[in-house]
Amino acid sequence: MLRQVLKDYQQIDSIDTQLLPAGDSASPKELIFHIMQDNAANVEVLDIGFGMGGLGQLIKSHPATQHWSVDGVDGFEGAFANQALFEQKIYRNAWHGLAQSIPSDRFAQYNIICLLDVIEHLNAETAKWLLRTLLTSMGNDSFLFISTPLWFYPQHSQQSGDLEEHLIGVPASSMMALVPMMYAVNPPLIGGFVLGKRSLEFIEFFQPTTDKSFSYQRGTLLASAVNFQNVPGKLFKLI
Repeated sequence: MLRQVLKDYQQIDSIDTQLLPAGDSASPKELIFHIMQDNAANVEVLDIGFGMGGLGQLIKSHPATQHWSVDGVDGFEGAFANQALFEQKIYRNAWHGLAQSIPSDRFAQYNIICLLDVIEHLNAETAKWLLRTLLTSMGNDSFLFISTPLWFYPQHSQQSGDLEEHLIGVPASSMMALVPMMYAVNPPLIGGFVLGKRSLEFIEFFQPTTDKSFSYQRGTLLASAVNFQNVPGKLFKLI
């Protein structure tokens, strides 16, 4: 169930919560500027799990993309206690709810769907379902920008209901098997990948793990084995 809180940059509802905003992604967000062939176009972005709003602020602060429209969804109540973010009018529309509650037909309206440091908070079956749903439902010329630690990054809940615990690790082999169009990495081995519709053909190879012993060292070795280039700050285009 989604509850709309922002509509056309105006707050139309509020959520009574004592929780504080949290969840700033460590992903290589700058990939967002390299996805579209023409950043001057009118681009619609959906930021799933927008947290502190870092991605939206990045888009809106850049002269080439400040005209883009950014919508947000977050399942954490504290994200909607961030009045300072809403007053900046970064996000056009925003909904409170889980990613798996978003109606699938809504994805088709966006040019870029962003899932930054979100999928590792889901269980394995939900993660696989969500990735398949996003790739199936998005437009033929749309892109999915996804980031995740490429190992089982240990993270636990800080407060009740904060959705912060990591439930899975995603091997680099799973992400590279989806045949990304481009990728980049930030320390500590946080990969960002841009997927097109063609990745749906390889969705069966997306296999996250629940093995908490899938350490940073093991993740790094596996990344090297599949020719994933672990060079922070460098963009790799594969097509």
